[in-house]
Amino acid sequence: MTDQFPGWAALRGWQRELAERMVTVGGKGQTPDLVDGPGWSRPGLDVAAGRYPLSVERHVGRMVDHLVPGVTTLTPHARYYALHGLIAAQADAEDLTVPAAQTLLRRAEVALAVVSFAHHPQALEWLPRAHGVDALARRLHSGTVTMSEAEVPGKDGYVGNSWGFWAPYAGSEVALGILGAGPMPVPGPRLETAALRAGLGGLLELAAEDTLNVDDLAPFGDRLCVCVGGEHPDGAWLANLLCEPGAPAEAGSRSATRRQTIQLLARVVATHPVRFFTRDIGHVLAFGDFLTTDPVTSGIDAAGAWRGVVLRNYSVGAWRRLWSWLVEQVDGLVPIEEVADRFAAELPDMTVDAFLSSLPATQSTTGAPLPAEHDLRSAGDPLPVAELRVLAASARRVDELTGRVRDAFLGQRGVELGPEWVQRRLDEARPMTLRDVARRLTYDLVARSQRIALAKARRRADGTLWLPTRLHERGGLLYRTSQEGRGDVGLRLDQLGTVLATCGVLRYHDQHWSVTSSGRTLVD
Repeated sequence: MTDQFPGWAALRGWQRELAERMVTVGGKGQTPDLVDGPGWSRPGLDVAAGRYPLSVERHVGRMVDHLVPGVTTLTPHARYYALHGLIAAQADAEDLTVPAAQTLLRRAEVALAVVSFAHHPQALEWLPRAHGVDALARRLHSGTVTMSEAEVPGKDGYVGNSWGFWAPYAGSEVALGILGAGPMPVPGPRLETAALRAGLGGLLELAAEDTLNVDDLAPFGDRLCVCVGGEHPDGAWLANLLCEPGAPAEAGSRSATRRQTIQLLARVVATHPVRFFTRDIGHVLAFGDFLTTDPVTSGIDAAGAWRGVVLRNYSVGAWRRLWSWLVEQVDGLVPIEEVADRFAAELPDMTVDAFLSSLPATQSTTGAPLPAEHDLRSAGDPLPVAELRVLAASARRVDELTGRVRDAFLGQRGVELGPEWVQRRLDEARPMTLRDVARRLTYDLVARSQRIALAKARRRADGTLWLPTRLHERGGLLYRTSQEGRGDVGLRLDQLGTVLATCGVLRYHDQHWSVTSSGRTLVD
């Protein structure tokens, strides 16, 4: 904008200078109230924090959705699948109106939260708390929960949504056939009401109570807690639905892919010490020759896709960490040149060619991927150095991976910030210093983040503009409104693992996971 309208930069500079010079009014030390817009109009720009500022996560997200249909990062509990199915059956049987069905669902979810807290006042190591427990904490610790107060949606209740926690599970429940599509829970073709009533029918009785006393509900925990679904009919029903042991193996179907993913996860659990699903199973999926030499995993078609996705996620995570670090350097109004110089100062004084030559091996003599990215992050280097090395190591895999692994790793070919793009940029810059490349990369990332934010911007019905970004650029000056997150994209392995555990396929004991006897029957 400043290039097209030269006066704009001058106006902005004049505004900044005026704001800095307006220190007192009338010599009395009073700070003036700066005008922020006409009082008869709403602000025209609503700035909000964007979730994916560089938009590097899309490929991994899409692949994970394909590989784990029916489970998302927001669905860690098997019993909510069953509970929502039970509510759908009850609403259908009683011909409930939408408001009545909403109230029944919320009251049942409150009952499930209270029973689960009574069963385990301290959080379990392996399972997230039941939904709503944190919001109900004050009431739970007081020992009494008044249902009419707790179930009301809003800041004083256990949830803000009138449908409780159905929304995060709805898509998965429809995909699995538990529910039919619609604006309220309705029975789907795979719903087995008898199993749900046998397992969770007691929650409907508790939902009808006016007051729930926490101590009185402790005996209900062995039947109704979120952790014990695998010991009851609703858990067995869901386990069979997820694993589908007798279903025909239709290549490429969502159910067949889900079954292969579950078989893969169960096989790794059975053959390796696993305490954390994403960390421990992800390492086996990405590196080494287990996937290709084990008699079970070598016959699972989805194994190659999982290898490519987990390897690509190292690159995605590197961009996220590096961008978060860059945004962290912006404190107040900071020239973009200063941020670029800070990035460069963190890096060793060497050429790109020497930098690439210093990377560890990424492939064994047998062609198996070596854990270069994992080891680089564990080496203790400053974040910018470590993550730039991870990106370079990931780019090297472009010429090493083959077949389905390579396809899943690369995704759409040649996209900006993808492994092929990084490989090309680094090869072209081999004679340059690494620090100069870092400076150039800073400008590229800031420009990309601004393009992404503008592409996501939306004009609302009232005429205001919604702009999702934390970092802002005006005339070469940067400022931020909040910090950027730097966590990895979720692969849904943690959620798939806890869902399988709470429907009886897996078991956590003595800080490691194992496959139950019923689980082996379902996945073999």
